[in-house]
Amino acid sequence: MKEVEEIRPNYAPVYAVALYPKLAKIFQKHGYALAVHGSLVRDFDIIAVPWGEKLSSHEEVIKEVTELFFIRQIGEPDTRHHGRIAYTISVGFGDCVLDLSFFPTEHSDN
Repeated sequence: MKEVEEIRPNYAPVYAVALYPKLAKIFQKHGYALAVHGSLVRDFDIIAVPWGEKLSSHEEVIKEVTELFFIRQIGEPDTRHHGRIAYTISVGFGDCVLDLSFFPTEHSDN
């Protein structure tokens, strides 16, 4: 029988509820629809989907988010399945991280 990994409680759901409305507004301003996905057990998984006619660069959006909140980008973005560009963002004192993925655009130049 496979052992089930013990999951420690964390603040991901709290951050999701507190940050999501303002994050969604920022992303909308930059041309992206924002959605929560995943279990919120280890981190706060969010996806940015190209939605508007004019899109800001990923870097411009991340800069605004990290300047507005007490959060910072960890490491460099990396490419994931289906061409998603993923950023890891540390929230507060590292109790929670945002796993933020941008879906590619038709003309991915971000």
